[in-house]
Amino acid sequence: MARQVMNSKLQMMLGNPNNKTKKELHRRQKNEQKLAVSAENMEPPAWLSPGAKTEFKRIVGLFEKTEVFNEADISELAVYCDLLMEYKSANMRLKKHGRDNDGKPNPDIRLKMQLSQRLDALARNLGLTPTARASMAINMKGDETNDGEDDFDD
Repeated sequence: MARQVMNSKLQMMLGNPNNKTKKELHRRQKNEQKLAVSAENMEPPAWLSPGAKTEFKRIVGLFEKTEVFNEADISELAVYCDLLMEYKSANMRLKKHGRDNDGKPNPDIRLKMQLSQRLDALARNLGLTPTARASMAINMKGDETNDGEDDFDD
């Protein structure tokens, strides 16, 4: 399967796995700066439930200093929070009513499994899993001096 397109900053954080040239990375960086989106108004959408809004605000607060999220990510983060609340509701219904109804499996079991898969995919896309954050951090450049090395090595 082909790799997903990633921005130049993420590309460098991951150690330039697609082996882009300096020129390509500089061009992409300039273009991405033109497309930069503000992170000033990271408010949860009105359609979210109160629990989902709380989760949205918690995640945005946790990642505020990282500059990972911006206003373009609001919808995907909102969907994640909404699905998480659905997952919790299905789990609560399972605990209340049990795993089977009149000898048939409780439909919340299937719903919970489906939501789990979708939540996992969204969490990876948003950088909310330890593995996703580790992959971003593996080759992240720190504040230390780079001994004359260019950030855009070939």
